[in-house]
Amino acid sequence: MACHRRAAMTVVLLLSGGASEALAEGDPSRKFRPPDRCTKVEPPPGAPQVPVGYIFGFADPTDPGDPCTWELTVETTLRTGKGDGRYTALNASIEIAHTFTHNFAIAVSAYGAYTRWSEVTAARAVLADAGHPHAVDRVHRNAFDGASVEFFFRLVERQPGRPFALTLSVEPRWSSIDNITGFHADGYGSEMKVLADAVLSARWYGAINVGYALGTQRFIMPGAPWGRASATLLAAGLATQVYSAEKQFIESVFIGTEVRHRALFQGLVLNELLGHSLFAGPSLSVGFPGERMLSIAWAPQVLGRSRIGPGRFDLGNYERRELRMKFATPLDF
Repeated sequence: MACHRRAAMTVVLLLSGGASEALAEGDPSRKFRPPDRCTKVEPPPGAPQVPVGYIFGFADPTDPGDPCTWELTVETTLRTGKGDGRYTALNASIEIAHTFTHNFAIAVSAYGAYTRWSEVTAARAVLADAGHPHAVDRVHRNAFDGASVEFFFRLVERQPGRPFALTLSVEPRWSSIDNITGFHADGYGSEMKVLADAVLSARWYGAINVGYALGTQRFIMPGAPWGRASATLLAAGLATQVYSAEKQFIESVFIGTEVRHRALFQGLVLNELLGHSLFAGPSLSVGFPGERMLSIAWAPQVLGRSRIGPGRFDLGNYERRELRMKFATPLDF
């Protein structure tokens, strides 16, 4: 009898335990919850990593950032030289980016433009083609230049034995200033880029950007027609880390070089080549505590050709020199 009682008690305990588990499974508070999208996804052990930040000059990296983080980026690009006369243009932007998941991010930007030129044939020609009623010899303007929204989709992540990553970006943009003359013009376009970067060795990193843009623009003046154009971009950057420290005012320093080829076409599908240019120059990136980074890149035009003029440069569609400064810092909300 004692054995039967012990066996019965064992059955009851097993049944009660199973019932408790069944009740727990039926409890809404105990149901399976999917992983939080804000959880940081660590790379697989042994996977090579490109340092976070803008280390390649003009070329963009592939990393969209940690999930549920925000970033503020301030960028200015100085463009000088148009063949004849004096030409200076300064384009500035403020960007706020948010990473939704470790493979998807979105960025919103606002732009400003400062343009000052005098006796520049290329700028005069653009205004004449648009139907400006008077000959313009000089311009000095500072204005708001529209906004854009950019989407980042990381398609390929780095893995052990695969040192490269691939990201697709799409950026619709509205502009209110002509990029060459500084005159008011309504512009609508979009740029698509494929971004790739890779770990080449312990302190060497490389990046390639391939881009295609298309858009339409009309000057704000009576009778001005809508113009349609498209453009291509091919950029290759190389950077090496020359300094690294922890808990210092400067935590990292990268130096590098970059080559960019840009081409402009009439029509939305690369219908007719208007000009192309090759830019090359050095870059410097400095990392500060808190994942803040300052990037400086200088790129003169070393080769080019324009349909509207002879010479070894395209100074009608592009400038002789470009200098870009970019500062990025995380935001805490």
